[in-house]
Amino acid sequence: MNSKKSNIDYSMIMIVLGFVTVVISYILIFPDRSKKMIDLISSYILSNLGFVYVLIVLISLFLCIYMGVGSFGSIRLGDEKKEYSEFAWAAMMFCSSMAAGFIYWGSIEWVFHYMKPPFGIIPLSVEAAEYAATIPLFYWGFSPWAIYMIPAVAYAFLRYNLKKERFDVSIACEPLLGKYADGFAGKIINILFLFGIIGGTGTALGIGSPLVSASIQHLFGLNDTPILRFWVIVVVTIIFTISAYNGMKKGIQFLSNANIILMLLMVIFTFLVGNKGFIVKMQMTSLGMLLDNYFKMSTYLDPVNGGGSESWLVFYWAWWLAYAIFMGLFIARISKGRTIRQVIIGGMAYGFAGSFSMFSVLGNYSMDLHLRGIIDVVKGVTENGGPATVIELYSKMPLGTVFIATILITSIFSMATSFDSAAYIMAMVSSKKVDLSGKPDKRLTIFWSMTMAALPMVIMMFNGSLAHVQALTVILAFPTCVIYIIIVISCFKMLSEYKRQSS
Repeated sequence: MNSKKSNIDYSMIMIVLGFVTVVISYILIFPDRSKKMIDLISSYILSNLGFVYVLIVLISLFLCIYMGVGSFGSIRLGDEKKEYSEFAWAAMMFCSSMAAGFIYWGSIEWVFHYMKPPFGIIPLSVEAAEYAATIPLFYWGFSPWAIYMIPAVAYAFLRYNLKKERFDVSIACEPLLGKYADGFAGKIINILFLFGIIGGTGTALGIGSPLVSASIQHLFGLNDTPILRFWVIVVVTIIFTISAYNGMKKGIQFLSNANIILMLLMVIFTFLVGNKGFIVKMQMTSLGMLLDNYFKMSTYLDPVNGGGSESWLVFYWAWWLAYAIFMGLFIARISKGRTIRQVIIGGMAYGFAGSFSMFSVLGNYSMDLHLRGIIDVVKGVTENGGPATVIELYSKMPLGTVFIATILITSIFSMATSFDSAAYIMAMVSSKKVDLSGKPDKRLTIFWSMTMAALPMVIMMFNGSLAHVQALTVILAFPTCVIYIIIVISCFKMLSEYKRQSS
């Protein structure tokens, strides 16, 4: 049968929906017990298995570079010309990943590293400030973007070179798992992916919605309450559902292009009104320190003192890994006609350039205000919370109200672009077959949009607790690591066989 109904994998959907319902119900009924359980599991992973995340990311960086500059790099993904322009490709990739966190973390992440710097550096010192400007470039730089690229190559090669009609997670495991990837094991892999992406995107929305609420409070005088955050999620859900429903070109591409333009305007305006000398000098300093300490940062787990740097490193790598397979699928979907080298080098370069512009301008603008005594950003974050401090920062600049309105719109668009891409990919994964045009059943995109919105509403019970959000991310990412490793090994096995047959 070729009907759309028969093309939906209902068994997979029911299992995921049932599991999510049980988890959400437990958190709602036993919120305190849930928090303790999340903390307990996260602490165990952090203490005993955190190094796994670190090793996976470091090895992925080396493998990604090898794949891009080696003989695999010349392989073209499909026989057709590029489907999207360079700008549209970069915009969709950038906005579909961690866009919801760029404004928030880009503005104030340095504060946390300034208060608790790594490598035994004295807190709140000059050296701490320099490292505080550098560390976010590492957490959001080359290594995390490399995580996305290997799965992207694997899925694009399967889709456009081997012409596979399935576009799920388990198909990329076939070179290693063989027939088991099509059976029960494959079903489990797809289910773990779907649940993991619900948690990963839910975490992003749980972090992003407080900034939207704080913007609304400043602009319209409404109190930042759980009810307001609930309605923020409702509005974002409506936007990304419409976008995902309209498909890749009419919905996701349009929203991503609009979002990236707004982000660029924010960065340019902040640079122009800020202390340009300080911003540029700190940019140059942090770039040099990043290159000089890259591998030290990549492996530093502070085993003697057990400081906060380990938890940040593991949290970030867990967060990026939670997105890795989803982003691999999404980047594959938009990379038809590109070579493997173009995907890897372009992905890492555009990703780092976007991260660098956001963090080195917004973050250094914020740091400059603090160091000159205009705003005590450290006190603001510790006493009033991150979202309120971000809004206070930008309310002091010229046209502050207009800028905060732009933050509001961009934050909503950023969350929506992450979620519409996720809903689109989840619809493809939960389809039995997807034709080469890559257009899943629109009913599935609506269903996954609604399902993804459920967990962030529960996360609001944590009242914006960064510790609990980080803990939840570390837990949800762990099963994804196992699948990720299988995909990486399978990808190299598949490409090696292809090169051998071609020669």
